[in-house]
Amino acid sequence: MDLSKYLEQAADAVKRRNFVMAVKIYSQVLQIQPDFGEARAGLRKALFQKVAQKPASKVMATLVGGPNLLIAGLCRLVGRHAAAARAFERFLVHDPLAEGANLKLGESLSRAGLRRSALAVYAAYAEKQPRCLDACRAAGALFYEQGKVPEALAMYEQALKVDPRDQESLKARKNLAAEGALRSTGIEEAKSSRELIKDKEQQRQLERQERLQLSAEEIEAELEQLEAKLQDAPNDQKLLRRCARLREMAKDLAGALDLIEQLLRATPGDGELQEIAGDLRLRLQEQMVQKAEKSGDTAAAERARAALLQMRVAEARRRVDRNPTDLAARFDLGSGLLGAGDVDAAIAELQQAVKDPRKKNESLFLLGKAFQAKRLPDLALGQFEKALQAAGSSVLAKEALYEMGRICQEQGKGDEALRHYTRILEQDIGFRDVTTLVEQLKS
Repeated sequence: MDLSKYLEQAADAVKRRNFVMAVKIYSQVLQIQPDFGEARAGLRKALFQKVAQKPASKVMATLVGGPNLLIAGLCRLVGRHAAAARAFERFLVHDPLAEGANLKLGESLSRAGLRRSALAVYAAYAEKQPRCLDACRAAGALFYEQGKVPEALAMYEQALKVDPRDQESLKARKNLAAEGALRSTGIEEAKSSRELIKDKEQQRQLERQERLQLSAEEIEAELEQLEAKLQDAPNDQKLLRRCARLREMAKDLAGALDLIEQLLRATPGDGELQEIAGDLRLRLQEQMVQKAEKSGDTAAAERARAALLQMRVAEARRRVDRNPTDLAARFDLGSGLLGAGDVDAAIAELQQAVKDPRKKNESLFLLGKAFQAKRLPDLALGQFEKALQAAGSSVLAKEALYEMGRICQEQGKGDEALRHYTRILEQDIGFRDVTTLVEQLKS
């Protein structure tokens, strides 16, 4: 059955911002053909655009869509994954950006054998929320399963931007880079030893370009080659990007920034380039702070740190303005505003950032610090307690206990302060000045 005309109608409805109609059409198509990836991706993107126009109410989503989450969970338990996927879809109509529900939708579709639909869900969410590591990795795995090596590589590369040390993505990216290089060289069709030697050299070059790090000699050699090519094609964007990456690897941040800014002059609306430029400017300023500290010039170091703080706030605000649903950027903005002393604005951003599972613990802790700064000890204690419960036995948990102890001590609640400090001693006797504080309280 040809469903293309329905997809055209749904796309037209999205253009006219008739999202209700678009969702209805995509849903009807998926009832007919559940593993129609294009329709599944269209449905997700229509809902994303709808929530961008009018943000979803978490309260209403819970009240109206909450029963669907319960149904989905029960269906997953008994192995009815297709039914679970339908329940998750019904919930996501009310809260399209809910990370957990999107990931579980993708997983349920995958377990139900609807792999193209699962890929559409993961890829659409990774595009909308590029800092969602799980969505990037899942999309990468499914792209590879469907033989789309370049797309899989791109997803794992995106995952490594979120967590450069993620072992699963590093391993997959290395294997895919080698496989992609092999396919692109045509080495399997080589008919002579001369062709084979040529193909192997091309393969080595491609593998080198895909690697995250190169030796100093490799960087210098490749830069020399590419800069010679730039003499003939000074505006070649691919060459400029690669040269910028190589200069960054060589720790020539200023040189890398010059090339990125050259690219931005040609494509000023490129969001990825804007983020790369912002990161490079921050790293350059961090170097200035370190240089001033090493020189022993206290005043210069203080000025450099103040400038760095202002730059961090400005960059985070730019990213939030560009993508208001980027909760990681909201965390960065809230953290920077708190450091700058703009406590009320920091609280507003951190209360949004706490919805990001990756930033929840740190956001709760910083909210505690913010309420401390506003001299609201009870509110601060509440946030530190939440951070403690979520952080387990990490360093953040010890920091939360320490702050709770200080608040109780300032309030004259010595027994409660001692209880918090003692819990730290049970884990780390050398943590800050806790041993001294405990001795003071006991005496």
